[in-house]
Amino acid sequence: MTEFPHLYPGAGKIAALSAEERIHRIRADRWVSYPRAEAALEKLETLMSFPERARMPNLLIVGDSGMGKTMIIEKFTRDHASSFDETSGRLHMPVVAVQMVSGPDESRFYRRILAAIGAPEPPRATLSVLESLALRLLAELRPGMLVIDEIHSLQAGTIREQARFLNMLRFLGNELRIPLVCVGTAQARNALRTDDQLVRRFEAFALPPWREGEDLNGLMSTLTRTLPLRRQSQIDEKALTRMIKVTGGITSGIFSILSQLAIAAIESGEERILSRDILGGDRLQAVLGEPV
Repeated sequence: MTEFPHLYPGAGKIAALSAEERIHRIRADRWVSYPRAEAALEKLETLMSFPERARMPNLLIVGDSGMGKTMIIEKFTRDHASSFDETSGRLHMPVVAVQMVSGPDESRFYRRILAAIGAPEPPRATLSVLESLALRLLAELRPGMLVIDEIHSLQAGTIREQARFLNMLRFLGNELRIPLVCVGTAQARNALRTDDQLVRRFEAFALPPWREGEDLNGLMSTLTRTLPLRRQSQIDEKALTRMIKVTGGITSGIFSILSQLAIAAIESGEERILSRDILGGDRLQAVLGEPV
């Protein structure tokens, strides 16, 4: 029998550690699985294994800031980590993930790609040189996917700049014959719609804010079982309703509140989160802090 049967085995081992070590673990980034995130990972896996063809399918993951889009991409990238083949002397990078630059600037974007694959940037390189170098190196790496995060930043440019950048993305997909995955807020849809040929190749996958129901109950059950508290937390429906109201159903807000309440529970010796911590204004306000 485990010493902490209310926790997942990994969290149970952490619960046996000191208060300082447990608080450090709570504050660190960690993957928490839930159905919508797993569905997104399945979509990415399907794209990754798609046979090469002239027009590859693409995916657009959309959701409000804080809904966990980047965490999903980071999880997928970890699951498909780069490897070095000593026999051939080549690096294999299954997923190339880059963050969109602050506007539709092709030269800066190619530099981001070169940085992501660990290639030195040639000094005073023109756009054509950067493009040729990036294409050659990507062809050698043979990635299975190119991921572009924060794609909604496209809208910072003019209509003409956006059109040129989207044309570049379409060119990359055609040239490399790999799926493109774009990640961003709802504005990303509007940005992609300016290129009819490109947008037709994208399937949209939404991460909507949380609402009361079975999915939220499942998330809370999973999350509380990952927090290394030595006693079982008790959070009722009223507390969940309050949490949704306070956070707007944003994943990062829910995770932040529970993490901070868990830290407070360790520091106070309570070792569990109770509904009153969420419903009683003092504890929750202390966690949220004063509004800016």
